[in-house]
Amino acid sequence: MPTIVEYTDRKPPENRYPHRIVSPPCSSACCFSDMGEVGAVTREANWEYRYLRCRTCGFTVRVILRPIPDEALLKDLRAQLAKSFVRNVPDY
Repeated sequence: MPTIVEYTDRKPPENRYPHRIVSPPCSSACCFSDMGEVGAVTREANWEYRYLRCRTCGFTVRVILRPIPDEALLKDLRAQLAKSFVRNVPDY
């Protein structure tokens, strides 16, 4: 999954969301208490994610929020489960 974040210490931190974010390569002590959301939740492939960026130093990280289930796979699973709970009663 490609990212818009460029991790470098050769350029100053920069937020040009949604095109590019320049971030320091490592977090600092301020990052634990000063992270803020950048942009909206984004869906790519089977994942939803968003970027978090430190308001003090500019360190940015992409946070995976949740996987997106495969609808075709879920449909097949539901059908298999429905069949497994049907009870075959013999005729006497």
